[in-house]
Amino acid sequence: MPAETRPGTPAGTDGSGWADAPARPPGAGDAAGPLCVRDVEGPAAMAACVGLYTEVMGLRPSDGGLNPRLLAALQANGGILVAAYEGADRTRPIGFAYSFLARETDGELFQYSQLAVVAGSRQGQGVGRLLKHAQRDRTLAAGLTRIRWAYDPVKTRNAHFNLDVLGGRVTVLKPSMYGDEGFGDDTGEPTDRFLVDWDLTRTATATPEPPVRAWSPGESCADGDDLMIAVPARWDLYRAATGMRAAAALRGSLREAFAEALTTHVGVSCRRVTDDLAVYRFSPRPE
Repeated sequence: MPAETRPGTPAGTDGSGWADAPARPPGAGDAAGPLCVRDVEGPAAMAACVGLYTEVMGLRPSDGGLNPRLLAALQANGGILVAAYEGADRTRPIGFAYSFLARETDGELFQYSQLAVVAGSRQGQGVGRLLKHAQRDRTLAAGLTRIRWAYDPVKTRNAHFNLDVLGGRVTVLKPSMYGDEGFGDDTGEPTDRFLVDWDLTRTATATPEPPVRAWSPGESCADGDDLMIAVPARWDLYRAATGMRAAAALRGSLREAFAEALTTHVGVSCRRVTDDLAVYRFSPRPE
């Protein structure tokens, strides 16, 4: 199993922003040393990852969370735990991801990635992309070719990264996947989730830009055989501007539109068309 992943100057985005930056921001200097992704080793390192997760997710004591014993058990039984560190400091991760071995009903094995978090000060700098590619390397080394994970459909930055950068495909909508209400920073929000399948044997390919038109949140239209659905680019700002009731109504409309689209199509792209709006593209399911 690969022990360490080091960055060059990759292009693309990570899960926290639309535009990637080099792994070290320009002008940051060399004092902190290079960024690398390593397998998480030992209880102390796992406890530090749990601490990062709690901080990034804004968890309350009542929200529950991870613990090092669970992570150790996952790692010892087919799971993957990787963390990003800066310089020689291996005590304070700036990013963390874990996945576990899963099986389809037909017996196919894959990795299910439950979590990937990046420290707030390092978001938008390529750390998330390094973590996902570290998961990819280790999954392939284990003889598997697919990773699956879930994300909130209205988190469009994550959507762009998952679909346009990595080349994942949205195949399923799971309404209320984790119950009626989220936790941490998502308290008060439904837990609808898209499931993404990342075929590690397939190279990500560019998709067309959304049609040029005056889009509005929740609007859908056809683009040839593809279906397009517009969503707020920043859900937190939309909710603050319109209020919880209007946001909940739009959530409901989007849930219905996504569910209908996925009966015949798969999600392949999510691109920002204005500062306030992004547009999903759904293409016909392969024969």
